[in-house]
Amino acid sequence: MQQDPMSTSRVVHAAPIELVREGMTVVDRAGEKVGKVEGLKMGDPGAATEAGNEVQDEGFLGDLAEAFAGDEREPDVPGPARARLLRTGYIKIDSPGFLFETDRYVPADQIDSVAGDTVRLSALKDSLVKEK
Repeated sequence: MQQDPMSTSRVVHAAPIELVREGMTVVDRAGEKVGKVEGLKMGDPGAATEAGNEVQDEGFLGDLAEAFAGDEREPDVPGPARARLLRTGYIKIDSPGFLFETDRYVPADQIDSVAGDTVRLSALKDSLVKEK
């Protein structure tokens, strides 16, 4: 018996980051709540460095603006961690807290699963990259 070539279907599995949406709850490997997804960016495997993402020197006015408003480039983390996040993709987590908590970034390869309205990580909260 011959198989109809039109009846074969291909199952495509999405990477977990493709299922993430802003506002979802994020829990770490131990089930501890980390916060809510504030934003996300798909990765660029060709982004081995920060090349092309450097801040341009805008002179005195640029320095003044950065002093008051800060550097708004995302992800707002030190160089090596920034390059990794740009390469793999990431989610930015708005962590709860008033004075001591800060936003955190999770590389796409540390997203274990996405189910319902919850993103489960393969890492612990304390190991996540914090915003500077």
